[in-house]
Parts: sequence; structure tokens; C-alpha cells
Amino acid sequence: MMRNEFDFNSGIGESVVKHPQLVKLYMEYDVDFCCGGDRSVDDALKTDCGESAREVREKIKYMLTQSETEGDKRLDTLTNEALIDRIVETHHAYLKSELPVISSLLFKLLGVHGETHPELYLVHETFGALKVELESHLIKEEVKLFPRILSEDSEVKTLIDELEGEHDAAGDALHRLTEITNHFTLPQDACTTYALVYEKLKTLVADMYMHVHSENNILFKRL
Repeated sequence: MMRNEFDFNSGIGESVVKHPQLVKLYMEYDVDFCCGGDRSVDDALKTDCGESAREVREKIKYMLTQSETEGDKRLDTLTNEALIDRIVETHHAYLKSELPVISSLLFKLLGVHGETHPELYLVHETFGALKVELESHLIKEEVKLFPRILSEDSEVKTLIDELEGEHDAAGDALHRLTEITNHFTLPQDACTTYALVYEKLKTLVADMYMHVHSENNILFKRL
């Protein structure tokens, strides 16, 4: 059972730190809890959910009456080293594996459906720019940021500010992809590749939300 009444005036980012099981719900309703993590839950629901805000509030209350599972272990209980290992082994590994796959599939999709669905050109352009930025970002984190954090480098804050700016830019690109595709809604003539690309883009958005959240709202807040 829920130990304490959920505080809707607490930060949206903080709510995910304390209750990781809320991530799937926030993703379902396109609630930004990473780049917009400093907003209160109440403000975030009103802004991102509109008329569905009350429905989401009730779902939050219901979910938090359920028992937490092992998979919902709070990330803020991990040491810096363990959290960094998790980020690299989970989110970085995912991006290194999936970005080239999505790029290849999207190029194929553009060739087949670009004539009848010109929005795919913008999807391709937006994803391509995001891919380049993310690949550079991963190297900065693994080669520069994480070693400095673990060595307790006092100058690390400047680098964190730079990378948080890149997180914001990535968040903007993810929002554009979501808007361009009408929340990844498939057209009536969608083929198997079309469905696969959109499903992979949805997974990319979800993974990036958790990736950025783990850093912005947990790891970086400690430094």
C-alpha cells in the first residue's frame, strides 16, 4: 500500500525518482518528466495532458496503492558508480545498437513512402540530426563526464551545464518527431516497415526520457 499521500505539488522529476512505476503512465500521456522535470506534477499534468489531467491524477493514485516490484527499484538508492554503470549498460548500449538500425529502416521507408507521405522527409531530417548529436553526446559522457564525476573533479559542473543543454536540444527533437508523426500514428497504407520504424521511434523516445531523467534529475542533482 502507499505509505504516504502522493504530493501533486512535488516536482515531476522527483515523482519519478520516488515512484519509477509512473514512467510508463507519463509516457502514455506524453508527460515530459525529464527536460521539464522542475515543474510540479500538477502543472505538468495540466500543461501536457489538458482535459485528461484528472484521469491521469486518478491513475497515479491507483498505481501507488499497488505494491512496488523489484523492477521499480528507486534509482536514487544507487551509488554514483552503480548509476553510471546502469546508464552506460542500459541507455548507451541501447542507443549504440538501435540508432544505426532506425536510420537504415527510415531511409528505406522514405524511399518507398516519401512520395505519398512527405512528412517522412522531415522525420528523416529530424532523426538524422538527432542521431549525429546523440553519438557525439555519448562519447562526451563516457570519455569526459563520467570519469570526472567518479574522480570528484571540482570542475565538472561546467561540463554538466553543457550536456544539460544538449539534453534540452535532444528533448526538442523528440517532441518534433512526436508531433510530426501525430504521436506515431500509422497511416492507413502503412506497411510492415512503416509500423516497425514508428514502434522503434516510440521506444527511442521512452528510453531517452529515462536516460535524461537518470542524469538530470538524479546523478547531476548530487553534484
